[in-house]
Amino acid sequence: MKFLISNSRFLLHSADSSHTCCLASFFVIAVSHFSTKPNPNISFKPKPNFPYSSNPAHARLQHLLLEKSKVGFDKLDDALQLFDKMLLMKPLLPVINFTQLLTALVKMKHYSVAVSLFRKMRVESIPVNVITFNTLINCFCHLNRVDFAFSLLAGIIKHGFVPDVVTYNTLIRGLISQDMLQEAQLLFQNLIRFQLIQPDVVTYTIIIDGICKRGNPSVAVKLFKNMDKKGCRPNTVTYNTIIDCLCKHRLVDQALGLLHQMTRKGISPDVITYSSLIQGLCDINRWHDVKLLLKEMDVRNISQNLFTYSILVDAYCKEGMIEDAEDVIELMIQRGRYPDVVTYSSLMDGYCLRGEVDKALAVFESMKRKGILPNTFSYNILINGYCKKLKVDRAVDLFQQMPSEGLTPTIETYSTILQGFFHVGRHVEARKFFMEKMINQDVELNNVTCRILLHGLCQNCYVFEALSFFQILESSGLVADIQVYTILIDGLSKNGHLENARSLFDNLPAKGLRPNVKTYTVMIQAYCHEGLLDEANELFREMEAHDCLPNDVTYNMFIRGCLHNKNYYEAGVLMDEMFGRGFAADASTASVLLDLLDVQEQDPALLALCKKYSP
Repeated sequence: MKFLISNSRFLLHSADSSHTCCLASFFVIAVSHFSTKPNPNISFKPKPNFPYSSNPAHARLQHLLLEKSKVGFDKLDDALQLFDKMLLMKPLLPVINFTQLLTALVKMKHYSVAVSLFRKMRVESIPVNVITFNTLINCFCHLNRVDFAFSLLAGIIKHGFVPDVVTYNTLIRGLISQDMLQEAQLLFQNLIRFQLIQPDVVTYTIIIDGICKRGNPSVAVKLFKNMDKKGCRPNTVTYNTIIDCLCKHRLVDQALGLLHQMTRKGISPDVITYSSLIQGLCDINRWHDVKLLLKEMDVRNISQNLFTYSILVDAYCKEGMIEDAEDVIELMIQRGRYPDVVTYSSLMDGYCLRGEVDKALAVFESMKRKGILPNTFSYNILINGYCKKLKVDRAVDLFQQMPSEGLTPTIETYSTILQGFFHVGRHVEARKFFMEKMINQDVELNNVTCRILLHGLCQNCYVFEALSFFQILESSGLVADIQVYTILIDGLSKNGHLENARSLFDNLPAKGLRPNVKTYTVMIQAYCHEGLLDEANELFREMEAHDCLPNDVTYNMFIRGCLHNKNYYEAGVLMDEMFGRGFAADASTASVLLDLLDVQEQDPALLALCKKYSP
């Protein structure tokens, strides 16, 4: 048996999945030439409610298999031993019982083992049916081998069976799970085109869900509306899928319209429907509508679940409405819904956002006393809270406490501590922490960490050390983004290394990066600081040619650069242009103008500028 399992795993990793799309198209066309009626030459005909054997031992085993197909076995060995026992039974149990055992393995997520047992069944000439094939197709889809799943579709046809709607639903779901939505949609369209099956509500819901997860609510709504025209009535799950998608895209009124539509059609909303709508309304601060929906739930006898309450607590906390969040927690306890680590972590985050870290710590300790173990997210909230209050030592204590709680710090944890050290000016400890706790322990770094490190070093004049660390990060495989390069360019220029900054800037296209408005602004400021106004102006005009429009920061910074370098005419041109684009002079620009007037500068261009724009 162990040999079969390992051999199956080898098989799973030996096939090329590059032809999945071709397989999908081929099998859809091929199947269209087969009759949709069962093959009369096949003696087996599946029976949904197969009767128990008259043999008491067989009947007990069949009852056990039925139960385990719903929940799975407690141990994998129990399933394997039972399978071996079934092979030795005379007469053999019906195929439905073997399929139930495979289904139990699927429930346990032992997909490779199910594949191995299926192969053993074929070797032993145990008959199979379309349900068995569907179970195996599901296994291969979970193993991200949808190419093998399509091979089994051919097996169904070869054995004289007709693929059913479950077969195709499983394949469509498998394609979507492997980020092959276009292929899934093609398969769906061809099923209708060749009239292979009548897609059911599950088929439509799977496709709609895939489209929603791709962030295309308008396409999803179009398909949703098309269901009725095709004679397929959406169910609660379908409505929940589309409502959740609309809410995530802030199209809450449209989602509310669907709620009213489903109730008019006699389709009952559930707690998931309302939770999605409540989340959507919270995201756009429509608190009155939130309360109306909560009342509507009570009227419909739909109880808020832990997820609903956690949404409310999190939303109230993010808006600084801690008292409302505490009221929700009190209400949920009264109704027998006890807060979990997610709920308490949201409350902790709310206190930290208000700067009340000690209260967040009190919630943290209270949670532990109640037997609710904090998770990494809980620790990250507290660590971030203490760092923002400049209590980095307390944050480090919590960081060091995590392993004793069985928790591994995340990259967010490390990044927060690193930023905390820089924020309080302890750059030596920051560098030590980075090398000893992150580099030496092979922590997987990201661009956020890189930005924190390089910004902290550049701010403290360790610009060449920043470059050295940057090279280490690049050699470790990190692909730096434009923000990272902007920090380095800014650090180099402000520390008197304009040529190095210019070199980095000029090499951006070779790295596949385009400067953004901040990158251009930093470089223009560097030129102005060195009195190179021609270069600054050339770069400023180049921005628009590269579809990067200057913003108010760019204009104000360049105007101040012109004023400091006594190019008052150019400053005036830029002021006119800035106001024409709807931007205003900021306080720093106004202050420079006033300072120039105080020294009684008599340049005509400056006097004209001051006369035109001074209050």
